[in-house]
Amino acid sequence: MKDLAEYKEEIHSCSKCGLCQSVCPIYKITGNDCSVSRGHFIMLKGLIKGDLKMTKKLNRYLDLCLKCGACSKFCPSDIDVVEIIASAKAEYFKSHPSEKLISLIQRTFISFLHLIPWTNTKSQKFDKKVIFFSGCKGGRGKWRGKCGLTKLLNSCSIEVIEPKFNCCGIPFYVRGDRETYEKYKQSFIDTIKKYDIKEIVTTCASCEKTLKGYNIEGLEVKNIYHYLRENQLKLKLKKPVKVTFHKPCNIENFEDIKWILENTENLEYIEMKDFGSCCGLNGITKFKEYSVMSKLFKNKRKNIIDTKTKIVLTSCLGCEVALSLYSLFKYKTFDLIEFLNQNIKKS
Repeated sequence: MKDLAEYKEEIHSCSKCGLCQSVCPIYKITGNDCSVSRGHFIMLKGLIKGDLKMTKKLNRYLDLCLKCGACSKFCPSDIDVVEIIASAKAEYFKSHPSEKLISLIQRTFISFLHLIPWTNTKSQKFDKKVIFFSGCKGGRGKWRGKCGLTKLLNSCSIEVIEPKFNCCGIPFYVRGDRETYEKYKQSFIDTIKKYDIKEIVTTCASCEKTLKGYNIEGLEVKNIYHYLRENQLKLKLKKPVKVTFHKPCNIENFEDIKWILENTENLEYIEMKDFGSCCGLNGITKFKEYSVMSKLFKNKRKNIIDTKTKIVLTSCLGCEVALSLYSLFKYKTFDLIEFLNQNIKKS
């Protein structure tokens, strides 16, 4: 992660065209230009020049950003807005104890998850091997029994190696806690060096993007869905089920996921409106912005309910948590791989 001042040229290259407004979920609710990337850049330009200070008010607008990356994908100048805002958050993090306290709470919670006994399911041995990065959910205690990745890849004649990894560090990266993020990154590098395997697979979109961002030479990071489609694995559920799917912001291979949804027997996929719009996870802790965030959550919940399905699938732990928290018992949320493992008809 570069310092904010090093992004001076990228910030300056923003033409203020306003195209980001059409895709920003927060701007659609607030209509406030300070809540969209071009408004952020105007403020950050003033910060770099010394005309503005990193105040709580400025940080408030940075915090409104959901880090969904929709503006970057739509930006004609191809500016990585999330990277720049994360760098700005790092500036704020340095001098505000409240941010450090929140980061400490996050570290404590993640450490608790990693204290849960590790359950390593034995994988059959095949000629082809892949490392599984389970993230903070899979691989631990009773949760491990739900994760069907090993069984699914074994059916494709792929051996699964499951080292004991820590968190990928994404919660701290977006908060601006560089030190903690770098520690998790180094922990991953130290672990991966122990294995002579050049492919690593994960089920979480955010973990996938973060691991790719490590830029480790020779290591190829992939998503499980690519493997399933690549091997043309045919699945059949025990009984007919209707589902909808929420696409996480960091998913880049939705066509692979859609192939699975449409080619699994007894699975009827109903596409919700704006299925790729942000779940709002980064807004869940913003209690002061409840009036803004509640509209975001209500819109997503309505789109799910309108499909008349009782099950919403996704492929990101954060999205799974967010969708479950504001479901109001109208639907159940599952990770796609967990759902398949629980419901496929065993041969």
